[in-house]
Amino acid sequence: MARAALLLALATVSACGDAVAQPKPVQKDVASAPAIWRAPPSAEELATEPVKVVPVAAPAVPETAGALDNAKALHRFFEKLARLESGEEKDDVRIIQYGDSHTLADLGTSAARKTLQSRFGDGGRGFVAIGKPFKYWVQDGVRNGMSNDWSTERGRYDKGHFVGDGLYGLGGAALITDRRGARAWVETRGPVSQIDLAYLAQPRGGSIDVLVDGAKVAHVSTSSKTAKPESAFHTLDVPEGTHNVEVRTSGDGGVRLFGVGLGRQQAGVVYDAIGINGVRASVALQWSEAHMSEQLRHRAPDLVILAYGTNESTDDTSNETYERQLVDVLGRIARAVPTASCLMLGPPDRAIDSTVGYITAPRILEVIAVQRRVAEAAGCAYYSQFDAMGGDGSMATWALEDPPRAQRDRVHLTREGYTQLGTSFASDVLRAYGGFRAAKTAAVP
Repeated sequence: MARAALLLALATVSACGDAVAQPKPVQKDVASAPAIWRAPPSAEELATEPVKVVPVAAPAVPETAGALDNAKALHRFFEKLARLESGEEKDDVRIIQYGDSHTLADLGTSAARKTLQSRFGDGGRGFVAIGKPFKYWVQDGVRNGMSNDWSTERGRYDKGHFVGDGLYGLGGAALITDRRGARAWVETRGPVSQIDLAYLAQPRGGSIDVLVDGAKVAHVSTSSKTAKPESAFHTLDVPEGTHNVEVRTSGDGGVRLFGVGLGRQQAGVVYDAIGINGVRASVALQWSEAHMSEQLRHRAPDLVILAYGTNESTDDTSNETYERQLVDVLGRIARAVPTASCLMLGPPDRAIDSTVGYITAPRILEVIAVQRRVAEAAGCAYYSQFDAMGGDGSMATWALEDPPRAQRDRVHLTREGYTQLGTSFASDVLRAYGGFRAAKTAAVP
């Protein structure tokens, strides 16, 4: 796709960061609605409403900070961090990172989360699964489990065509059952005082009991009051501390659970790691956009991160098609949460075997080039994990170290490698934030 065509597509379909694209009705809703909830656009609005690009002036911010490019695109996010740091902001600063297995592992994101929370305060663990949507679902700060009565719903491919209703929650994977006595739980290892259970309200939906530390605290019907399924949430305040949150089904109808937000009364940074093994950025295009908007607007992120590219580097998809997919995904995010900053987190290096040994996969460089181009045109920041690792050949080098920072598959990292990249990412973001603060202070007479 020629650069002019890409810019035109972004101007008419999507924008994040400084240039905010949004349907006019959504712009009105955002201005008047509470921060915790903003009504999603209707299907008709999503299909027919024109998109207006609204430029927003930003203070001078350094263009780069380490491996972070176009840092000025994060000025809204930085503004919220500054208010939080000064004590003016009483709400959390929320980050959502969508990604593949690198994100699902929550090793790099955990390091970034801890770095940011140590500076700005711990707002809670954030959104996590309840039960295990995937066999090896493990993330930092929580321990999950469930009975054998559940199955995972996230759609499927049948003869090359996607089959599914697209209603899979914030994480793109839901637990479903119609059995009585099905149990799913999450045990927190850090302090929690707010529990926000996300589920699907649907016709003839079943009821569930919510237990905290073994004691029943709520009985919730998931039956919708309308004929159309919709996102629903049940929020509970609990004493500050570690807790076991459990759901048990009554068996009076189907139940679909999305997960649980774990928060605290004190304001701080909340960093959600939303990953699925083996996926590409285009997975979001399989979800219902109205449903995705409901989920994103309820979480009300200040920064949305897209962390894909490793799996795309194994495909034969054309660069033009890949650009279009990224544009469309960014468009959905911008329409859902038009005031959020956006950042594209590029993939780490990936090595392949060759006649001269392990080398950087040529396709990973093409993927990174496309991502940079789209991020720049969309007004998103870009962070190069490839450069943060050391660039060409770094994955092969990391895999041979003792102890290694990369695994033998030369695709994934070890805990040490992910921790280094996550810490480097957060440190570069903080460096850019420092430049933002300095520029803001200098601008004051």
